[in-house]
Amino acid sequence: MSAAIFRRELVQDEPALICVVAGDDAAPEVVWPTVEVLQRLVPELRFVRGSSGREAEERYGAAFPQETQELIDRAVCTLFGASGGPSRPVLWYLRWGKDTRVNIRPVRWQPGYRSPMREPEHFDFVIVRDNLEGMYPPREGDLAELAALASSRTWWQPPPVDRQGAYAVRICTDEQMAYVAQAACELALERKAQGYPGRVTLGAKYSIQPRTDGRFREIVRETVRRYGELEYQEFLIDDLARRMVAVPESLDVVVLSNEHGDILADMAAGCIGGLGLAPSGCYGPAYAYFEPVHGSAPDLAGKGVINPTAMLLSGAMLLDYLGYGEQARRLREAVAEVYRRGQVLPPDQGGRATTEEFVAAVGQLL
Repeated sequence: MSAAIFRRELVQDEPALICVVAGDDAAPEVVWPTVEVLQRLVPELRFVRGSSGREAEERYGAAFPQETQELIDRAVCTLFGASGGPSRPVLWYLRWGKDTRVNIRPVRWQPGYRSPMREPEHFDFVIVRDNLEGMYPPREGDLAELAALASSRTWWQPPPVDRQGAYAVRICTDEQMAYVAQAACELALERKAQGYPGRVTLGAKYSIQPRTDGRFREIVRETVRRYGELEYQEFLIDDLARRMVAVPESLDVVVLSNEHGDILADMAAGCIGGLGLAPSGCYGPAYAYFEPVHGSAPDLAGKGVINPTAMLLSGAMLLDYLGYGEQARRLREAVAEVYRRGQVLPPDQGGRATTEEFVAAVGQLL
């Protein structure tokens, strides 16, 4: 693997086809203005609309119709809004059906972000999260089933199979852990070339779970060792959570398991000002999709005030993936300049601007 995991080679003279699944509730209110911005930046891009959720149920009789799956498969990548439940089958297909193995979650404060931290300028790192394994998707059952599991007799505490209850299974394959580790190293190399430390930090509970997190620790250590120019550090996941808040300047590229990354990435977003500011991209060997990390915000649906920042920055990640780095840079700079000026800010960042007004302000700077 090389840094090519974060780039898609396009066929020359053939416009890139991008599937857009707007998702549920308030999510479409940030998706379609973002598509307009991306189309303006790169006119040759072709966007096709994939129906999902309640809209698809009314039209096709299914929340994830075959027509949408075919559009996703034809496209080079997908721009996804958010799922409030009805569109979840689409998200699961993008994740496990398209083998998008790593989730990249940038955490960077910008002047104008309404952070609760005293020194938010120290937040400038990236979380690399396993996107396929761990405890997601759910694999659960009744406790009594564990009686047939031979290894359960050697556990420190045998499962209480005579009681009413449930269990959950955590899956960790060497292949997937190695893929995530290598993706983290490649990203650290890219960032080092941009002036960052080139430091990979592992967070895991290897003290308690030696067969899963302990193995992950071994694989990440060995992978970083093969990159002589990179630094490495590791912390127990609870200690890393503390460090992420107390000394975020010590972090550069943070590599985490699925569930740990899910939790700490949202915590980190809260430290810079909220989920409305947090973009993400999910990458695999042959596909990628991009989405804001916030939910579908049903309480904001129809009000026109949902923050479009995370969606716009996810769109910038999409442009990077397709090789339009200069356009992606311009989009990020335009978003940052709107926040620096502080005149047209969304309500969650202390302003009164509508979603359309914020996107219009960004558009005027392009």
